[in-house]
Amino acid sequence: MKKLILSTALLASSSFVFSAATQADNLNYISGGFSDFYDSDFYVEGSTTIAPNWIGEVQLTDMGDYSLRAGAKYFLDMGAGKQFNTFLKGGVSHYDFEYGDDTSAYAGIGAMTKLSQQTTAIVDAGYDWGLDGFASVGARLRYAFTEQFSADAGFRGNFNSIDNEVHLGVTYNF
Repeated sequence: MKKLILSTALLASSSFVFSAATQADNLNYISGGFSDFYDSDFYVEGSTTIAPNWIGEVQLTDMGDYSLRAGAKYFLDMGAGKQFNTFLKGGVSHYDFEYGDDTSAYAGIGAMTKLSQQTTAIVDAGYDWGLDGFASVGARLRYAFTEQFSADAGFRGNFNSIDNEVHLGVTYNF
């Protein structure tokens, strides 16, 4: 029940926040789908432009009771004509389990690049101080069927005895 209430609240608030975003910016989106991370089944995430070069982001996964990450990315060299858009990221992560929970910070660096007119690759590396601390490296491909809809596939390799992650989903850009 707790998961359902939290999921519904996140979706409702995300829809409200993202409705003000412009369709031209592909960093304003809501995404969801299947997640394989410990005992998880689904994920919901979204991001929106909060200032020039600043993107706010949030992700909810049903790992444990739930996991929630909220933070921001700062793009160092965002702009048209750039082959790679590199970014720094950071925020707060919360992992909630039946037997306890853990809240901490995370930080990392990454890059986005267009592989084709429809395909974007996103790679990043980071460190999360939660769950006794762990480093991770991830890669995601996003294939756009239209300007608004795309399919996502991603893999994140985690270290320090933390399960790896697989995400398969769909994205709606605003």
